[in-house]
Formats: sequence, structure tokens, C-alpha cells
Amino acid sequence: MPEPPESEHPFALVLEPAEAAARRIGGLPLALRLSLDAQAAGAGCVVVPESDAALRALLHDARLRIPVVSVVPPGSPRLVAPANLLAHRATLRELAQGLPRGAAIEVRSASSPPNVPYAFAPLRVDSDQAAAAGERALFHSLRKPQDGWTSRHLNRYISLFFSRFLVRTPLRPNQVSVAILGIGVAGAIAAAQGTYGSLALGAFLFQAQSVLDGCDGEMSRVSHRGSRMGEWLDTIGDDLTNYGFFGGAGLGLYRATGQELYLLAGAICVTCGVIASGLEYRYLIKIGSGDLLKYPLSQASSGGGKLAFLAPLFKRDTFVLLTLVAALVGALGPMLCVFSLAAIGILFSVLKTELRLAREARAQAG
Repeated sequence: MPEPPESEHPFALVLEPAEAAARRIGGLPLALRLSLDAQAAGAGCVVVPESDAALRALLHDARLRIPVVSVVPPGSPRLVAPANLLAHRATLRELAQGLPRGAAIEVRSASSPPNVPYAFAPLRVDSDQAAAAGERALFHSLRKPQDGWTSRHLNRYISLFFSRFLVRTPLRPNQVSVAILGIGVAGAIAAAQGTYGSLALGAFLFQAQSVLDGCDGEMSRVSHRGSRMGEWLDTIGDDLTNYGFFGGAGLGLYRATGQELYLLAGAICVTCGVIASGLEYRYLIKIGSGDLLKYPLSQASSGGGKLAFLAPLFKRDTFVLLTLVAALVGALGPMLCVFSLAAIGILFSVLKTELRLAREARAQAG
């Protein structure tokens, strides 16, 4: 029987005993974190001496699905690292790529950082100073290149601050998602009351939900607790918060002014949003994902064009902040009307995307 290609041999992570392997960084012992990152990078097993019961005990975790063995499987390429090393998963993936069968390479703090945005070079955590530096690097790596202006310069700083605390608690990312949705619902209820104070409070809670919305994703990535349910909770939570606030604001402004225009604008935001989301959700269910960024419209929106520089204004982080500013200066009504026109435009974009997907499907079938 012919040997499989080298790429079909997953690498083995060989953990060398080291002091402070049990030190927690981002809520996880270093040895477990390194093993989970190796798993995410494509490792097939973790190798730990049978005699090192303490190190093996650190790896008893349901999130680690690859086996912990005492001997390297024959032919497996090896990445050898001290158990107190903090390394980005992209580092492990890059080092493992192209390793011939049976070859070994050491992962040391002298290794260069991977060519990935916000990634960090491996760091051996053997002191309090190194632990502090490692935690800063780890949480900084949770930033996303696709973050909009507001997230990059404001929201991420706040959400990462809270996430560093939350990962040390028993709370799970999905529980945090539900709590964040509760903040959004509270904002919608407040906005529906119609007074200046309630509209401002509602917009503030809307902004708070937008800021804290990063926490559940940051927690899931840093704690290796990502799940399909978590993706859906995040996506649906954002949409319900958007529709709830704009619907509540439309009702509140109508109560305050008697202007039916605001009631209509709120209804347009909700109706167009629900239809667009329904179409997007149908596509996500079909591909087995809950991540809205995987809908083709989201990918296409980052393209070129003469007005591409205006695209960040229409990202959720920025329009939510603009909503708060508008509420504080008493201009939420005009802003709601602008958003209703934007909601119509987004619905047309989704419908256009659906037509394109249908044409592509027919072409493939033919």
C-alpha cells in the first residue's frame, strides 16, 4: 500500500516538562493552552512522558479532542516545545507546514511571529513579567482586521478589558451573549418611552451592547469554546438588538411628537431588516454556519469603488455610535429616517445577492 502524502500526516506536539506549565494565561493553564492551539493548527496528538502525571493532569479537558500519548506515532513530524510556552496557533501551523515525515523542529521564544495580523512571537512564560507580557499579547491578538473604525479605536479597548476579567470567571461565552442581548432589549424598551432621557438611555444601552458584543467572541476564541450555537447567538442577538432599538425608537418618537413619519421609519427598519436577515439565515443554515460574515454580501462589501472609503460608516459599530450622538443632540428622528433608507438599500443588496446565488446555482446544475 503506498504511503500517504506528507500533508496527510498530522504533526505531534511534544511537550517538554517546564516550570510554571500550570500558570494560567487568559484563564487556561499554559500547557493546556499550547495543546489547544496545536489542535487548532492541525496537530494529531500531544506527546507527554507517561511519568509526568502532573503535566498530563493539566491536559484533562474536554476541549482537547486529540489524544495525549507517551510515544510519538511513527512517521509523524514533531513540534517540540516547553510546556510553559505561549505561542500563536498560526506560528504552530506555519512551522508544521512542509515538515517531512519523522522530522522535528523546536518551537522557542526566538521564533519569529507568524505573518498574521495582530499575531505575536512565541514567549516562554517563566516569570511574572513574562506572564503579564504574554497576556497582553494574547488579548491583543484577538483584534480583527475587519474591525470598523469605531471598533478599532474605541470598542475593542473596552471589550478586551472586560474579556480579560470574564475569562477568569465561571461564565461561558454563550451566557455572556444572552446577557448582552438583555442589555440591547433594555435599550429598546427605554427608547420606546419617548422622552429625551429615555431615548438617550436607550441609545446608550444600544452602544453598550455594541461595545460588549465583542466580549463573547473574544472569550470563545481565547478559551477555545467556539461553537455553532455561539455564532447564532451572536448573530441573532445583534439583529434583535438592532430591530428592537429602531422599532422602539420609532414608537418613542411617535409618542413624543405625534409624527407618524417616525413610526413609519421604525417600521421600515424592522420590516426590511427581518426580511434581509431571513434570507441571510437561510443561506447560513445551508452552509452550516451561524457567522454572518460568511454571507457573500458581507464579503463583497469590502471591495473597491469610488465610495469604498465610506463603507466603514455603514458598519454596525459606527452607525450605533452615531445613533448615540444623534440621541444626545436631539436629532434621533432624522437619523432614524436616514437609517430607514439605508435599511431599504441593504434589503435590495441582499435580494441582489440572492438572485446572483440563484443564477450561480442554476449554472452549476446545468
